[in-house]
Amino acid sequence: MRKFATLLIALLLSTTAVAATPSEGVPLKVRRGFFTETDIGGILTVGGDDGYSNLQVYLQLGLGYQFALKEGMGIIPVGFHVGIGANAANCHAGKTNGGVCNSSDNFTMTFLSVSAGYLHRVVERLYLGGKIIGGYTLLDPEPVAGVNGGVNIGVAASLEYATNMDHFSVGVDVSYRIIIGPNINVLAFFPRVQYTF
Repeated sequence: MRKFATLLIALLLSTTAVAATPSEGVPLKVRRGFFTETDIGGILTVGGDDGYSNLQVYLQLGLGYQFALKEGMGIIPVGFHVGIGANAANCHAGKTNGGVCNSSDNFTMTFLSVSAGYLHRVVERLYLGGKIIGGYTLLDPEPVAGVNGGVNIGVAASLEYATNMDHFSVGVDVSYRIIIGPNINVLAFFPRVQYTF
């Protein structure tokens, strides 16, 4: 029985060893094209009656397409993202004489955004650039009476690194957006994990 178990383990290990293409002498080709990504970071609002909000968690999911330029020297990423974060303890509707906000100073922001940008290769696999962002933001509860949403526009600085793991890139974005209507300024930063098909 012991010989059979040893033979079975040796057979399984040898099959696993030959299953993958050996990496020696085969250069990694960074994949470009359709991608999905998951981002998690932080968000806060600036301005308002309290100056700034408390830092809150920001979660964003997205999909898009990356166009490669000049044999990979540049990338044009185009995407659609859904992000959710919160404003905590920053009033945007003015305060009463007693210091109480006229509306809610704690509210959720749900961003439905499209983005397009350019990333330039700095060194092999490392890209630096920026994006423009635009879309619509849902606000709940209303931060200003009668306003439960507004168009958002903004910009982001981006850093991206194509890892040695096939299909995977990591990066970080730092973004500024303004929600037009209630005129809420939003800062966010989020590391990104991206899978390219």
